[in-house]
Amino acid sequence: MTKDRSTSADGGPASGLRRVALPLFLVALGARIVWILAGQHNFNFVDLRVYYEAAQRVTADGGLYDFALRDYTPQQPLPFTYPPFAALFFYPLKFLPFPVVAVGWVALTAGLLFLVIRMCLAILAAGRGAPSRLGDVPRELPLVWTAAALWIDPVRTNLDYGQINVVLMTFGVWAAYLVARAAPSPSLALKPEKVDGASGFLVGLAAGIKLTPAVGGLFLLARGRVWAAVFSGVTFAATVGISYLILPAETRRYFTILLGDTGPIGDPAKPDNQALRGAVSRFAGHDVGTGPAWIIAVLVAAALLFAAWWVVRRGDALIALVLVQFLGLLASPISWIHHFVWIVPLLIWVVHGPLGPGGGADFRSPGAGFTPWATAVAGVTAVFGYIGVHFLRKGLAAIGIDDGPVWALFMAPGVLAPMVLVALILAQRRRLDALV
Repeated sequence: MTKDRSTSADGGPASGLRRVALPLFLVALGARIVWILAGQHNFNFVDLRVYYEAAQRVTADGGLYDFALRDYTPQQPLPFTYPPFAALFFYPLKFLPFPVVAVGWVALTAGLLFLVIRMCLAILAAGRGAPSRLGDVPRELPLVWTAAALWIDPVRTNLDYGQINVVLMTFGVWAAYLVARAAPSPSLALKPEKVDGASGFLVGLAAGIKLTPAVGGLFLLARGRVWAAVFSGVTFAATVGISYLILPAETRRYFTILLGDTGPIGDPAKPDNQALRGAVSRFAGHDVGTGPAWIIAVLVAAALLFAAWWVVRRGDALIALVLVQFLGLLASPISWIHHFVWIVPLLIWVVHGPLGPGGGADFRSPGAGFTPWATAVAGVTAVFGYIGVHFLRKGLAAIGIDDGPVWALFMAPGVLAPMVLVALILAQRRRLDALV
């Protein structure tokens, strides 16, 4: 019988991966820290400082929504724009010196990114009826993925600014992991009725911190977890209630006045805004607001994402989660580059999902089938992920392209990436249907 070199301990691919995974991760993380220290942001973590200041104001006389951080971005002061519950979530930070918070935040972000990737791989395994505990996923492959993902632009900017999006993504993927392991299969240990509360709580908690993750409720409904979706709504309502008990004036102010006001957040037409409103506005040459052009764009995107979900509805939970989260990002008035950390689960599905070798989820043989569509997804992701909008914008300006439809197209990779994914799914619908 031929020896399986993929799992051999004497120099096969799996053995090589074991040897390089941890050093590669440590080198990538160390290089990212050096980048932060030496780069233009110089370890200032502007968004984390806003969270930190909000934590100080939970019990202070100053209003939660009356301050704006100006020390590091005087040309664009940064106010606190999250629901009041987010300030309560960040409250423990006030008891630590900011340098400790900053170092801990980098470590937390990197650690949670590793956990997210490992859970994504476990979700894919569950979709195939394979053992799907986290311990069933060898840690070497998630380490390699994490090393690469640390340099993808949305993750890179999360680390530079001290953003919370990787934390929120962890809640969403964790909920999906619980749902996936509750699917009927003799190899799965979790009973469906025991995961509805936990998965709903995670989605509702994320929505309480930042409203956009509430779209995760659609994922729960798409997977038939109705009670989980209900519990997510109950949990979100509880976060509002807790906020009202502790910060009544600020809670009323946020939900009756500030909610929906994009003015304090920034210009929706900026290239940093990768939502549909930003993309359409750049094509139009002005902010289209929430008028007919934006409504049509959202409806078209929703229809395409729904069509893709319909093809894979009987498949794994990961792609359903990715499609739903991108719907939330695209439909939101403003989704900055650092909100698009969901590009990482997208890549995991493309490489290790059902379109990969042998139906996917083979941790010993990473690599998509290198079909034209998979290559297109990888290409768009490379532009979006590793070049980044800021560097791409400078490159286009250097050759005289700083306006017009071509510029607007290149400034919309956050829209292009999920649309190419949709095209991949629709083009491969027969193969996908045969695999589920």
